[in-house]
Amino acid sequence: MSKITLFIAFICLFVIVQAQSDRDICRRIVARCESRVVRNGRNNDISNIFNENCRRTQRNWREISRCELAKANCILTLERCNTLSCENVRRALAQLKYQDQIRNI
Repeated sequence: MSKITLFIAFICLFVIVQAQSDRDICRRIVARCESRVVRNGRNNDISNIFNENCRRTQRNWREISRCELAKANCILTLERCNTLSCENVRRALAQLKYQDQIRNI
């Protein structure tokens, strides 16, 4: 019984450590993107096409920047293993905004 408990605890610890490293990867990607906004611009062709597509399918779509799309892409692929759809991007960015508000309280 104790071997099983120890094994489960080890797996949980591994998952927590791996999730933390994925978050760190996403933070570095976003920080790099945001540091280059002046040089590369707020939007690019990919973010423009993504926004146009989402505006066609969702009436209340808020245009997102290149860095917001990179942030959502990182979160969805590394942390959640989800597809890059309009709804998934909206949820990921909304959750991040909510988490930031909680941290600032």
